[in-house]
Amino acid sequence: MYKVGILGCGKMGRIYAHNFDRNEKTNVVAFYNRSLFKAQELAAEYGAESFEDWKQLVSDPDIDIIGICTPSSEHHEQLLECIKTKKHVLIEKPFAASLAEAEEMTEAVLSSDVKVLVGFQMRFHPVIEKVSELLKDAGRIYNVDFYFGMYRPEVTWRHKREQGGGVFKELGSHLVDLSCMWLGDFSSVSSVNRTFGAGREVEDFCQALIEFENGACAGISCNYWDRTGRAINGRIMAENFQINFRFSSYSKADSIVTLTDNAGAHDIEIRFPPDEDIDEAYPGHLDSFKKEIDYFIEAVFRRQDITASIKAGLESMVITDAVYKQILIKPN
Repeated sequence: MYKVGILGCGKMGRIYAHNFDRNEKTNVVAFYNRSLFKAQELAAEYGAESFEDWKQLVSDPDIDIIGICTPSSEHHEQLLECIKTKKHVLIEKPFAASLAEAEEMTEAVLSSDVKVLVGFQMRFHPVIEKVSELLKDAGRIYNVDFYFGMYRPEVTWRHKREQGGGVFKELGSHLVDLSCMWLGDFSSVSSVNRTFGAGREVEDFCQALIEFENGACAGISCNYWDRTGRAINGRIMAENFQINFRFSSYSKADSIVTLTDNAGAHDIEIRFPPDEDIDEAYPGHLDSFKKEIDYFIEAVFRRQDITASIKAGLESMVITDAVYKQILIKPN
């Protein structure tokens, strides 16, 4: 039985706790949060211990696994400390606040024996799994387009410069990961970034274009001013057909995949999990958090190689850094 400690007791910390608790190989035993009462609240719910100092939690020799759900500006120090104390880590994206931090963290992970999984849980979403399955027969992929908007007029920690970026870093990193998963190595990045809201220190609107070595490109549009919904809309144009898809964090009904070929449009059936596996906080994610955590625990248990995850996290940070620099041509 692996003992789990969780850093950060917001919405994601609660999701981690719920899904680690459901796994038969793990037991949640400790929580940390900057506001101690939140850690105490979750600790009481799970019969666990609360910590006022995250370093004390991480240094506890009885804890095997750490879930990092704190703001990305805190990830660098926390992950390095977890590696030093030989803890396996599931870390939320974006996994660093800057490219320099991401490079140092990646080097530390690759030089260690610990398993680290970056939380790109959208890879485990039934819509994305179905799209990936369909793409096996798509032939050459020409273009991937994503649109992801939500309405966040209030100013919070997400909009501070210390986070290393705004809407693209928070929302776009998932879409960068999926684009690279489907299209491979990138060759160039360009972007337009704008800040419209008062009091924001980072961008709340971004249009990014990523070109790939195979000739395909990905367009990613993110903003915090969309009053109509929080769904991710995607379109893939390929040699044999086109795929349009949609999903969100908040509604199961948003999970849609349509394939269009020369015979017309066809709705594709999605695998919906049992209701007990659907996350209450983010029902639109279906069972993607559960599958992500189950995958991570199996990798720890079976000592499977998951270095591809930390490399994907670094690649996402390289592209994010390029988006903020406006243009990057990747050297040969």
